[in-house]
Amino acid sequence: MNWKPVFHVIAWLLGVVALLMAVCGLVSWLLGEAATAWRSLLVAGGGTGVVAVALWVATRNRHELSRRDGLGVVAFGWLLAGVAGAVPFVLSGVIASPVAALFESVSGLTTTGATVIPVLEDVPRGLLLWRAITHLLGGMGVLVLVVAILPFAGAGGMQLYRAEMPGPSKDRIEPRMAATAKILWGVYMILTVLLIGLLRLGGMNWFDSVCHSFSTISTGGFSTRTASIAAFHSGYIEAVLTIFMLLGGMNFALHFRVLRGDWLAWWRDSEVRFFIGVFLLCALIGTWVLHGAPGGVGAGWGTPFRDAAFTCASIMTTTGFCTADYGAWPLVLHPMLILLMLMGGCAGSTTGALKVSRIQVMGKALAREIRLFMQPQAVIRVKLGKKFIEDDLLRSILGFILLYVLVMLVGMFALIPFVPDMATAGSAAIACMGNVGPGFGGVGPTGNYAAIPGGGQVILTGLMLAGRLELYTLLAIFMPAFWRK
Repeated sequence: MNWKPVFHVIAWLLGVVALLMAVCGLVSWLLGEAATAWRSLLVAGGGTGVVAVALWVATRNRHELSRRDGLGVVAFGWLLAGVAGAVPFVLSGVIASPVAALFESVSGLTTTGATVIPVLEDVPRGLLLWRAITHLLGGMGVLVLVVAILPFAGAGGMQLYRAEMPGPSKDRIEPRMAATAKILWGVYMILTVLLIGLLRLGGMNWFDSVCHSFSTISTGGFSTRTASIAAFHSGYIEAVLTIFMLLGGMNFALHFRVLRGDWLAWWRDSEVRFFIGVFLLCALIGTWVLHGAPGGVGAGWGTPFRDAAFTCASIMTTTGFCTADYGAWPLVLHPMLILLMLMGGCAGSTTGALKVSRIQVMGKALAREIRLFMQPQAVIRVKLGKKFIEDDLLRSILGFILLYVLVMLVGMFALIPFVPDMATAGSAAIACMGNVGPGFGGVGPTGNYAAIPGGGQVILTGLMLAGRLELYTLLAIFMPAFWRK
């Protein structure tokens, strides 16, 4: 690996982080908050900026990135950005433990939305804004932003794009990677601004509208309220957020085509049709079970449907917003919700977990094996949409799924000494690796991750990074071949 080009890109990455921390510090000062709040953001931003400038000066010559260099940028860039993002929490005293602060920062950048802060209403708004901005950066990928703004990226931009963007397939939209990255970020910001306006119309103040929009389009889930979206008691807000969570869970290249006038782009995509079909099916099942449950969740069908639709959208898009304590729902719904946590959204979206396209391919591959068992001489190819899946890609996808499950199981068993029960260990591992946020048990929608000791938080931080960076990117740095010249 060539260290100079790697750290040159990381210098720009840290520069973006430093600038945005300083902006949050300025907002905190303008709002008249305590000096510890805005000073912590300005000091952290200033320190990060100094490091960024020093790295840039030391590596300022023009460089091209190889694929291995791109993996290094992503792995080390996300880790260093997480460390930088943790500093304001420690300096302000909002989070005393550096390990817990790193957990919170990485949770934001990976759009997990798991928190160690018990009462969010006590947190200065400048720091709440910083939490939301970590989602904004991490949603589309801060490194894709770097590709969009760096003129030197060139061929190296493709290496970053391939290493960082979530999902098994990436649409390039434009031949040049910088153009593609700018388009994706443009679509991302259009949706964000539109959502801010819609939430403001629903009665949210401007601050809450901005923060929740950042958290929704990124499918992150950080809220400004301890009770999450339930604190607003608004069916309109829940409906709007449900729609935009689903939009955040779709391939952003399709959004671009829709904005260009191709109104059927969503419908023609088999992955989107499957994604929406699963959502509707699970929402209807949840509605039926909640309506018929002893004691119910309310009279009639309205409240059960509202709770079920929002919860299913939040979990399957790995957002993690909550309007109801789904941990208290009938046990028959729990396996369904766990499967949604594992599935996630579409490739090329801001979601975590396995991705819908991988689930589709796995299902079609299993169906092929069953048919071959009955007809050994048949020639059957796996097809996704209008494209045939080559055997090498098929093996790669199935291998990824196996590796994903193995890493998740290792994380689950590693957590057992740090949590009170198996339900908490299992759901915490699934929720963090899938970048969902809340799980079941002690880390359910009414709880948080503050009670988990530092060792457990370190494990979960690693799982969040592994899930967000699609496993191979992070695991590659532990291979001896990665470090050879």
